[in-house]
Amino acid sequence: MTTFEYGAMSSKFSCEAENKLTAYVTMILHYDSNNHLIALYEPKEIIKDDSWLSITGQVSERLDEIFGGENAFDKYVESHIEEIKACYKTIKRLI
Repeated sequence: MTTFEYGAMSSKFSCEAENKLTAYVTMILHYDSNNHLIALYEPKEIIKDDSWLSITGQVSERLDEIFGGENAFDKYVESHIEEIKACYKTIKRLI
């Protein structure tokens, strides 16, 4: 398991997942309609290449890019729901 840290504004959370894609879906579900405001903090090697932070709120294309192509985000969610639920249960508020 890897611990991922993320947040928006003045809040910071962590979650644990076997892979970054499961963690990302969990973060997005956690922030719901504000998922475009998520900043990635840990592990450091993911921050630069995988950020989808956007002040405009338009993140669908970016998420599909991160997940592997057109509609890839939705397909990932559908095929990994149990792992996502397990990851969601590990969310902890850090700040």
